[in-house]
Amino acid sequence: MKKIFGLLAICSLVACNDSSETVAAPAFGGNQQAQDTRTQEQIADSIAKHMADSIAALNGQGQLNMSSNALVMSSDAGVMMSSSSAPVIVGQSSSSAVVQSSSSVVGQSSSSTVVRSSSAVTPKSSAAAVDDGVFKLELWDGTAGDVQVPTGNSTGGWWYSYADKLGSEITWTAEPDAGDMTPLIEACGGICGEFVIGEGDPDAGKYPYLGFAFGYAKNESLTGDATSVKGVCVTYSYSGDATFAIELGMTDSQESKLGSALPMVELPAGTKKTMDFKWNEFEQPSWAEKPMTGPSAAAELKSIKFKFADVTGGESGSFAVYKVGPYGGCN
Repeated sequence: MKKIFGLLAICSLVACNDSSETVAAPAFGGNQQAQDTRTQEQIADSIAKHMADSIAALNGQGQLNMSSNALVMSSDAGVMMSSSSAPVIVGQSSSSAVVQSSSSVVGQSSSSTVVRSSSAVTPKSSAAAVDDGVFKLELWDGTAGDVQVPTGNSTGGWWYSYADKLGSEITWTAEPDAGDMTPLIEACGGICGEFVIGEGDPDAGKYPYLGFAFGYAKNESLTGDATSVKGVCVTYSYSGDATFAIELGMTDSQESKLGSALPMVELPAGTKKTMDFKWNEFEQPSWAEKPMTGPSAAAELKSIKFKFADVTGGESGSFAVYKVGPYGGCN
């Protein structure tokens, strides 16, 4: 029996994922890519097939005789199987890997394997929830090794960066792996680096900017209602003269209608500051032409953006964001 438990553990970690099916890294500098295109049923069928083949092989050697109604559970492997449902990975934690529930999409580490390194912390329960249109923002703690922000949608919460075409640039504390921010988060306990803003030309309508963000879901058209979380908290450090702000991102079409005048709050310079902002504290810049309140934006929130901007450009500075979460959740 110990042999079959060991085999099931190996299957849950390696053999049940075909070598040809890898997890795509989250996008860097724009759209987030799919993490796994298979449905939950396909994943479960794949696991079931590998387990069945392995058990059949052992039966053939006279090492195990298991009926179709048997129930097997291993506290080591965290694998449960019954005749009433497909095998389900209920979770394993070892020195080499962390395996998430089969109802969620497994993240990708910088080594491009299906199982994430144990140095990464699995997303909280809401990150694996089926999309119900509610932005369930929970605490993301980079100091604890979290790599995916729990947003209530298993495909959302991956960090990415964005910038103008005027030469604005971020130099990260550690280089992301093809857009995957895991190496950066592991290196500095957050999203950390230095920035330089490109040269602007207000007379020509050129206003430089750059920043980083995470979205509710990988689908650019999906938004979530974040009203119930009341606002957002952040723990960060910032040194520089450029405006550093949190913006409430919306769909591309909505942002275009608003002329990119999104509700925002400014983050003052400081070291390891923790601040809380209610949605009604987010306001559009003074030059906005079409109105949009913070609570209205939160009701159709696509992303939360950390943005650096300056009218003429040329500013530089350093930053680190360690925690992001719901109002009052970073303390």
